[in-house]
Amino acid sequence: MNRIYKYLPALILSCLFTTGCDSLLDTKSKHLLPVELVKTESGCEAMLLGVYDLMQKVTYYGRDVLAIPEVLADNTKLSPVATRYKDIADNKVGAHLDIWTESYEMITLLNEVLMYLEQLPETTKSKALQGEALTLRALCYTNLAITYGREPNHLVNDFNLSVPMIKDAFFYSGGTLGEETYPKRATVKDIWEFIEEDLTSGFPLLEGNDSGLAPKRIGALANKALQSRVYLFQEKWNDSKDAATYVIDNGNITIYDGNYTKVFSENRESIFYLYYTAAEALGSASLHSTYGMTDSNTDEDGYDIAKGSGDGTFTIAEELIALYDQDNDTRFAAFKKAKMNGTKVWWSRKFNSWQGEFGQDNVPVIRISEVLLNRAEAFAELKQFDAARADVNLLRVKRGIGETDASDNTLLTEVLLQRRLELAFEGFRFFDLKRRGQAISKPDGKAAIPYTDFRVVSKISDVQMDANKNLVNNPGY
Repeated sequence: MNRIYKYLPALILSCLFTTGCDSLLDTKSKHLLPVELVKTESGCEAMLLGVYDLMQKVTYYGRDVLAIPEVLADNTKLSPVATRYKDIADNKVGAHLDIWTESYEMITLLNEVLMYLEQLPETTKSKALQGEALTLRALCYTNLAITYGREPNHLVNDFNLSVPMIKDAFFYSGGTLGEETYPKRATVKDIWEFIEEDLTSGFPLLEGNDSGLAPKRIGALANKALQSRVYLFQEKWNDSKDAATYVIDNGNITIYDGNYTKVFSENRESIFYLYYTAAEALGSASLHSTYGMTDSNTDEDGYDIAKGSGDGTFTIAEELIALYDQDNDTRFAAFKKAKMNGTKVWWSRKFNSWQGEFGQDNVPVIRISEVLLNRAEAFAELKQFDAARADVNLLRVKRGIGETDASDNTLLTEVLLQRRLELAFEGFRFFDLKRRGQAISKPDGKAAIPYTDFRVVSKISDVQMDANKNLVNNPGY
């Protein structure tokens, strides 16, 4: 069955399934399942599982979505032996996170799932699947929006384009190809409203119907947690606070106060994470490999001699290391000192193949600590300082560093500091600076990149621009 979806990755998919890329029409469905099977609850669920598989890819949550935003800013830098990511670390023109193709592959599947679910009888199962698909689509569009566009309150020179908004599956049946095949970029305002619409529509479908899904799959708590993140990007402080409060009050997930590495090795705080089997281990392309190596011998000073498996591409910036209370902060246990080519470095052990096989580890997408910090920031912005202090002190105490007496406007600085320390290497740092309209700071005395610099927003690739003449690239590209 030849089909073309309402999206230009049709060109990319045609490259996957045909011998050439000259025609947008020579495209097959990514899932390749018979239509009679797809049009069932089990078929739709199988397609949803395919979306999770796509999310696991190295070019998405398997590595790049978590790693690249850290080296674009100031949490990490390249190791002495790194051979990749130099242009990204130097913020060269066009070197950025690029998730266009992967995101729209997932959106293509999700749109088809939603179409078929609408045609099925409503059951508890079908409602849960629909809510799951809507929330996953919102997550995909959120990642696209923050990568390829500015946020609503921080436009530059009034340029207000985000990414194409594709809501429906589309099947080509002959005739002229129009804008449904070559969609224009939606406005920043419209894309964020669409994300909100998916989340608010998805939540009641999931609430009470998602038993057994979370945290390996999207559930009602993950939906609300994502809402708290989405509202934070839009500076809708009250909405972010309310969504976070729902998660904190209604979930049985708490801030873990034991060995910090167990937050990751045992998923102690996960609201939604991606589960990897041994067959899915990413090996040398994994986050473990990117942020260090497997343990080897240590020298007389306690430094790993860097002879284990892994690339050790990224090391922790010394400026970040200096921000931790190394004597008391339990988060410091997630770091390991090593020597690479005689140079002293620090590695992160958050993604240390805790499941056994090298490169096999679960990837956290949403944690309760993030949600608590979302609410603390919202409280601080609303000048509800006592509530903000209570939230940030809860985290501080759990991490062994005691309470802060910061007050009034200095409290926001403390919240943002704890956010940086807590969520380091999980893909937040660059986007936390960007969403607040701040300059992108860099390590080792490198000049910060002004927020207004065009490199802060990713380029739409030449492949996509050539495939869809209705696209307008971001200024500067």
